[in-house]
Amino acid sequence: MQLRVTDVGASAKWYAAALGLEPYAEDLDTGYVALRHRGAKFVVVLITRSDSRPSGGGECPDAAEATDGGVGSLDHLAFAVPDGDGLRAWGDHLTAIGIAHAGVVEENGNPSLQLRDPDGIAIELVAPGGRQA
Repeated sequence: MQLRVTDVGASAKWYAAALGLEPYAEDLDTGYVALRHRGAKFVVVLITRSDSRPSGGGECPDAAEATDGGVGSLDHLAFAVPDGDGLRAWGDHLTAIGIAHAGVVEENGNPSLQLRDPDGIAIELVAPGGRQA
């Protein structure tokens, strides 16, 4: 997944601290950082938002960006957590490093932990619920 952010370096630090992502590739001069999570085998690419780049920076014409802190039509990113205990541990971790969140709540029958990155992008950590079929 690729996210447009205002400060690639600050966002990379946030994603590393909040979600345990580690550096994979970067070019801070062009506003590009890729972070990975070894266990989950995914990569998050952070690029400088076009409205944060100096004049003359390349811009993708079909990548409309919202002005309310979100990016385009992105509602949120959701990451699966194996169980409720693991989700509570993530909540404790986030609290310990000073990242605001509302704690674990039930959403659509599943325990969920919601937070926002430095650009206001909504992040959700979600565990399987205990609903019976």
